Amino acid sequence: MKATIPILLLLLSMALAIGCGSPRHATKGQAARLYGLWEVKAIHNSDEPGYSETPPGMFKMIFPDGHFMNFMSTKEGAIITVDGTYRLEGDLYTEEIVHSFNKSQEGKQNPLQLKLSQQHFMYLRWFQPIDEFGVVRNRWIEEIWQRVRIEDLEVSNVDLLQELRSLPVNEEVIEKMVE
Repeated sequence: MKATIPILLLLLSMALAIGCGSPRHATKGQAARLYGLWEVKAIHNSDEPGYSETPPGMFKMIFPDGHFMNFMSTKEGAIITVDGTYRLEGDLYTEEIVHSFNKSQEGKQNPLQLKLSQQHFMYLRWFQPIDEFGVVRNRWIEEIWQRVRIEDLEVSNVDLLQELRSLPVNEEVIEKMVE
């Protein structure tokens, strides 16, 4: 009996150490919901009121092999890309940038808080200490991304309208965003 108590205490402490020390990993189902093409639709900066519309044509492609690519086209027809690898641990989606038009981003990690809503929306939130122009911001940024699927192209604005109405924002802004 005396030998049993120390063994039980040892096993309990090992189980506790293993359970508390293991990182939070996303389930395969959660990760699979990320795969595909997304377009950013709205953005909210914590130092500004409400969400605002983003210009069309800013996309994120998330691949099952752990790679991502962001791309957008300019009015002049240039295509700007950023790509690299990502990992998903619980609700933390971290991108490691390999190639970027902004060379100072290469090799950097971008930790983003992730929230998936319904089947078509992804919220990405991160802290921005300094913007791309070197201006100190110290603010949180949240983007709403909408999944792009061919069969949803005609109803995507309806879905976006419903998603935005679930948020406390100005009705005028919502109407403008879905026009």
